[in-house]
Amino acid sequence: MCEVSGEVELDKLIRVLHMLANPIRLKMLALIAVKPRHAYELSKLLNLSYPLTHIHLRAMERAGLVEGSYIEEARVKRVYQLKNVHLVINPETLRKLGEKLGGE
Repeated sequence: MCEVSGEVELDKLIRVLHMLANPIRLKMLALIAVKPRHAYELSKLLNLSYPLTHIHLRAMERAGLVEGSYIEEARVKRVYQLKNVHLVINPETLRKLGEKLGGE
């Protein structure tokens, strides 16, 4: 969950849910879950332009969903893999958010 010292981080939760609400990003995450992939491979699998694929990957990296690392093959490639993200939304989580927002 998006917690620091037991407190739910509302901004981080919103950012992660925003990333997951985009169907292209959700498809990318599903493909990366099968195996680490580079941007060109994802762009071909999803029939997207390379620049658009790269924009989505960078956004997911900033949100903490994926991480990129460089590997050397015939040429150097940046390969993305899933980070260990555990997202839980339940009544207790929502209650904590409500209290943090001043809902007594």
